[in-house]
Amino acid sequence: MSNSGLGNSRLRNARQGLGLRSQRALADAVADAGRRMGLQLSVTERTVRRWESDSPPWPRPAHQAALESLLLCPVTELGFTPRTKNAAAPHPERTMNRRAFVSMAAFFGAAAMTQLTSCGTTTDQSAVTYAFADDFDGPAGSAPDPSKWGYNVGAGWGDNELEAYTSSRANSFQDGNGNLVIRATKSVRILDGRTVTAYRSARLNTLGKFSKYGGTFEARIKLDIQRGLWPTWWMIGANFPSVGWPACGEVDMLENNHGSVVVSSVHTPDNAGTGVLTKDAAVPVDDDWHTWRTWWNSGGFTFYKDGVEYLTVEPAQLANWCFNSRVPMSMILDLAIGGIAGAPPDNVRFPVDLLVDYIRVW
Repeated sequence: MSNSGLGNSRLRNARQGLGLRSQRALADAVADAGRRMGLQLSVTERTVRRWESDSPPWPRPAHQAALESLLLCPVTELGFTPRTKNAAAPHPERTMNRRAFVSMAAFFGAAAMTQLTSCGTTTDQSAVTYAFADDFDGPAGSAPDPSKWGYNVGAGWGDNELEAYTSSRANSFQDGNGNLVIRATKSVRILDGRTVTAYRSARLNTLGKFSKYGGTFEARIKLDIQRGLWPTWWMIGANFPSVGWPACGEVDMLENNHGSVVVSSVHTPDNAGTGVLTKDAAVPVDDDWHTWRTWWNSGGFTFYKDGVEYLTVEPAQLANWCFNSRVPMSMILDLAIGGIAGAPPDNVRFPVDLLVDYIRVW
């Protein structure tokens, strides 16, 4: 049972041990665990807030099953008291079968499964050993961590894009609430009797600072869906400086340039080496927060939105597959204007923000 006035520290510690730093993140993870068990659960931040209160209500049976599957222990060890005075409420089988174990290992990574040996205890070691993690917890107005992120600056990025990328805090900063903000701005002036419109934005990249071959890449992102905008979270091979594009390969984990859909894509070089071969899929999206995950292994790439798989691309589906070459990939985050999204109409509201809660790789 949790200590009075301190909230349910057992569940909170177990959540933090999984690397889930917010109650919203736990709600999403429980819903995802439920889906893997064939359950359609409604789990909100308010639900988790009640679970982490001083007197947590006993979870509903389906929620209990998902919680126990997620955290690998009975809810009686997570600060919940049984419904009856003399006996704990019934719970599902606590021993995970091989299929469930594999599903959870794919969801959190093998490190989580080997390190989650107990619940409700504080540990200095995260349940997942991240190769890269940025929670963007810097002070309001501060730059993204320079040990993790560099900048592409200037204009002329192809595809008829209209913006110039800058390294200014006007276009990329941490907001003090745990988010990275990539902000696109618009200015209009009269020059020699002509109206001149200038767009400014930011493109951040990890090239030369971080790259990884294989693994899971995850981000929680909030879009502002308006015409003429082109936010993207993507990867290119770390050999880009030596072999160029498209030989380096490209994976677009999130790309939004045509209304309320996100497109995820895998691109390999065509036979001429000047264009790309593509396999992609679109998934509906809105202006709310969503978690995007890409799992890269020898079998290809699998893409998830909020824990639900929507695309798998295998090596046999694309010629000139360049992703089993042991070359790692680096990440890019940007908010382009125009290009294949078209010029923004006059009713687009600037400034426009791309918000990122976290990015983690394991």
